[in-house]
Amino acid sequence: MNLINLLSKTDFKVALDCPTKLYYRKNNYASDKDGNTYMEYLAEGGYAVAKMATLYFPTGTRIDNYSGVENALKETQELIQQEDCILFEAAFNAGHKLAVVDILHKKGNQIELIEVKSKGHDDNESVSKIWAEEIMDVAFQKQVIQEAYPDFEISCHIMAPDKNKATEIEGLNALFKLNNYEQKNGFEFFDIAYSGSATMIQEDKLLTKIDINQEVLKCAANINQLVARFEASIYPTIEKIPTKLSKKCFNCEYKDSGKKECWEHKDIPAHSIEDLFFIGVLGGTNEPVANEMIESNTLSLFDIPQDVLSGKRGERQHIQIQYTREQKEWFAPNLKSELNALEYPLHFIDFETATSALPFHKGMYPYEMSAFQWSCHTIPHPGAEPIHSEWINFSPEFPSFKFAESLKAQIGDTGTPFMWATHENTTLRNIYQQAERYQYQNLELLEWLQRIVKMDKKDEGRFIDMNKLCIDSYFHPFMKGRTSIKVTLPAVLLANKSQRTVEWLKHFSPDIDLYATNEKGQIIDPYKQLPPMDFPELTETVNEGTAAMRAYEDMLFGKAQGNLEMQNAYKKALLNYCKLDTLAMVIIWEHWHKS
Repeated sequence: MNLINLLSKTDFKVALDCPTKLYYRKNNYASDKDGNTYMEYLAEGGYAVAKMATLYFPTGTRIDNYSGVENALKETQELIQQEDCILFEAAFNAGHKLAVVDILHKKGNQIELIEVKSKGHDDNESVSKIWAEEIMDVAFQKQVIQEAYPDFEISCHIMAPDKNKATEIEGLNALFKLNNYEQKNGFEFFDIAYSGSATMIQEDKLLTKIDINQEVLKCAANINQLVARFEASIYPTIEKIPTKLSKKCFNCEYKDSGKKECWEHKDIPAHSIEDLFFIGVLGGTNEPVANEMIESNTLSLFDIPQDVLSGKRGERQHIQIQYTREQKEWFAPNLKSELNALEYPLHFIDFETATSALPFHKGMYPYEMSAFQWSCHTIPHPGAEPIHSEWINFSPEFPSFKFAESLKAQIGDTGTPFMWATHENTTLRNIYQQAERYQYQNLELLEWLQRIVKMDKKDEGRFIDMNKLCIDSYFHPFMKGRTSIKVTLPAVLLANKSQRTVEWLKHFSPDIDLYATNEKGQIIDPYKQLPPMDFPELTETVNEGTAAMRAYEDMLFGKAQGNLEMQNAYKKALLNYCKLDTLAMVIIWEHWHKS
């Protein structure tokens, strides 16, 4: 059976987002989403939730799809003849459609279709809004089964972690270990070790079953039309479904392959409207100006009507357009005086955190944040060299309180702490709330957190947000419409005039030199100079925040668990990455301060 000419539920979801993408997917165009699926499932916790869901059905049978689609279809057809059966990964084929169901319970002619998701559920949230994508996914599965077995009565559910339910199991997260991930014959396979008992999971009731029957029925007619359209585009031959270009296309994952085909009839200038700061809401959300400009093939940044640049964002957009045209840096007149007024010591701080679908400890809820690493560069007084300090956790125990205590011991109440965006403030506020919720006995820590954290809109807190400073006070043409630290650092280095910056990069650590220049003598982005991990089995390159979270999860709960060599390699990579984040803040501050 040729999977190329079968519409799977993943194909269907891709086509829902953009019909043209189905053509690119079926023809194996390069995609930004072609990543490490093992690490993605690890970070999301999807592997553990999927395994946990099956424990609610101890008599269930997993379909043997390792041998291929035809074998999975055949086995499903045989087992579904039983009066009462529970199947995991049951496969159904109708026309040129293929549906694989996470959990299927058949009793007589009654079918219960259960889609398992790691995303948390809250009864106070709108099912149709929060689970909109999943509802369409389940509706597709239902249609395939209904076509294959017209006499079945099918009910539809989603099974997911209940965000309002605390676990009664100590170390729940650590009970699930993802040993390996493999793709074969169009299926995904997870080698998951669970070291507890099924009864314990069933009694804990952390997963909840959500009835989506009404929502599926409401979209049935639309689903039928869409499925017919997508199915016709892949059989007997794969045909591209044209889609009208819009601002949404700027974020296409096929940007280096299919996107070029979509835009081949457009005149793409060197400075495109795609690069504008907050282009998506330009001119309002009903009739975005960007869509009008795309339609008229007027795509230059300099063709944007000035009268639609309004409000605070409009000020930034004006600056971007003007200084891109002039190819010059821009500094707000008061930036240097603001920096000079800040109290020393200056603490440049970065956190790494993880959120897990399954709680770490008894009494905790799904998706509680765990703070596992911080890095800090401190400048004690004007003219002083930055001093680096750091902390990282390697224990499966909940780390956040020790994390906060170590940071408090390092920076105390003196000076000015810097962050890039609001993640650090949010993390410490979350730790304060956790300490109260779990009655953590450290009054000094709670009082310190109250002093440093902006708890609500009325509070000021102690942190200075360098991302906000960047938006309000600095621009370099290299940055285009972005202000992340990963973009701002290379921009600052292009204009670097500080020898101190060169020395900091050269002597990043006793064994790592991050200073390198291109043929023009410009400093190369240090994030690209971070050394690769020297352990061949490791599957993640740690040079951005999501990768750091995945590496941490792999170290504690994945293949690296218990492997000292792999853990040490991860530790080194995590420490280097987080250290570079805070050094980047120092380098940017130095440039702003001295320019």
